Amino acid sequence: MSSSGPGLNIAQQEAVNFLHGPCLVLAGAGSGKTRVITHKIARLIAAGVPPEKIAAITFTNKAAAEMRERAKALLMDQMGKAGAKAAGQVVICTFHALGVRMLRESGEAVGLKPQFSILDTDDVLSMIKDAGGNTDNKQARIWQWAISGWKNAGLNSAQAMAQAGSDDERITAKIMERYEERLTAYQAVDFDDLIGLPLKLLQNHEQPAQVWREKFAHILVDEYQDTNAVQYELLKR
Repeated sequence: MSSSGPGLNIAQQEAVNFLHGPCLVLAGAGSGKTRVITHKIARLIAAGVPPEKIAAITFTNKAAAEMRERAKALLMDQMGKAGAKAAGQVVICTFHALGVRMLRESGEAVGLKPQFSILDTDDVLSMIKDAGGNTDNKQARIWQWAISGWKNAGLNSAQAMAQAGSDDERITAKIMERYEERLTAYQAVDFDDLIGLPLKLLQNHEQPAQVWREKFAHILVDEYQDTNAVQYELLKR
């Protein structure tokens, strides 16, 4: 099996063939980042890394589906039926899908039963309106955006209250506290929790954290929101 694929330029080949230690690739839109990831998956497998020890993570379901198809096609071209099997064992998913997997398997450490519910945007809005005692959608969305912003900065309601600088922020932090209580009571999470709770799992619970650190030998990240503090910290952990 070749160490680099057709259509790779020298810089891309260098990224694909670099197998030991962290590697950061800086590249603009349309410059072949996904191609590098898929070829690197094949290169790692060729080097003897078990496919189930490789995770490739991206930000959208569409990007994850495309990466799965491209990895499968490349591995089948190189390895035949064994390549198709190997491609199916590589974990290729979004950050949120990885978060779901982590919480289904290890979520009891952060107070979740394996059958927890995932709220969609409408469910979240309804719960926040209930927490705020207000039926106005526009006001509830303002609260929802603020609460999401705090969650993406790694803050819970108590921390948000501590740094609140206005009456509006204090009111929103109180609503966030009630919203958190409802999520706990209903054994439910929102999309922000699918990043935030796995991070808490890795930060505060050594036994499951060690399990997840050992699960993957290589984590390849195609795309993520580098302005999202929680997502960045999750990656580092």
